[in-house]
Amino acid sequence: MRLYQFGYARTRDKIYPVPVTISSAVRQALESGSAVVALESAVITHGLPRNAALDAVGRQRAACEAAGTMPAVVGVFKGELRVGLTIDECVELAEHSNAAKVSPWNLASTIVSGGYGGTTVAATMIAAELAGIHVMSTGGIGGVHPGDGQDVSADLTELARRRVCVVCSGPKSILDAAATLERLETAGVPVLGWRSDRLAGFLAHTVDLPVSGCIDTSEQLVEVVRRHWELTGTAVVVSNPLPESLAIPAAELTAADQGEERGAARTPAALHRLQSRLGDRVIAANIALLERNAGLAAEIARAFITR
Repeated sequence: MRLYQFGYARTRDKIYPVPVTISSAVRQALESGSAVVALESAVITHGLPRNAALDAVGRQRAACEAAGTMPAVVGVFKGELRVGLTIDECVELAEHSNAAKVSPWNLASTIVSGGYGGTTVAATMIAAELAGIHVMSTGGIGGVHPGDGQDVSADLTELARRRVCVVCSGPKSILDAAATLERLETAGVPVLGWRSDRLAGFLAHTVDLPVSGCIDTSEQLVEVVRRHWELTGTAVVVSNPLPESLAIPAAELTAADQGEERGAARTPAALHRLQSRLGDRVIAANIALLERNAGLAAEIARAFITR
């Protein structure tokens, strides 16, 4: 049983509905006022090797459930933008070697083609907002690539216009973190550090860049997020550092080589080179941060419904 909820897109002369397919379990959680966390699926199709990706999905779901929160994996599945993929559907998504890396620019075409796709942070935020989910979890957000500053992730655009609280471990380690923070500041997107005044370093512990504010409790965070949304319409980024015992030293990550790829292929290729160079340490750290971020997102989502 599925429920179609509708957001609305506008052209010059008309308004038309955009459907999102919500699983029965997620729909029931939303209708009952239970906490729900959206999980992106680009990690399944373009982030980690298949077995590691499915392990990560299982751990994220378990972390949410342990906190009394419903996990909702978002993805494009058989031409539908789904909110609440099952484990079996995640396995099927992982098995599609031609699954798209879905961002706002190709979301509609992937749906119309009847295809499969892993949703980036940007596309997951769209689905979450349409479904009425306020909190999502990911590994690292996209941002500004090194170079002339022209190669910029669509994540930053959606963060500037979606009321979603995004829990992450900072910008991906292959990015220009300082430039990414500058873009977010310009767009009015706060980056709040979870029990840290430094930006999380994705696979590293932290990088030496200050965040907008340091938050110690989920209740305090929800109060700040709600006040922010009363004042403006942008997302809130929660930066959750990976403990040093699980992290990779930042110097090893910044030594990554830069390839010739551009556009959507650039990040997956750079992460693949990083995994090839540093081996299973990258995969272990990535799974750990995904699990921890999902657990924190679940705690925040519960605080939203109890305050």
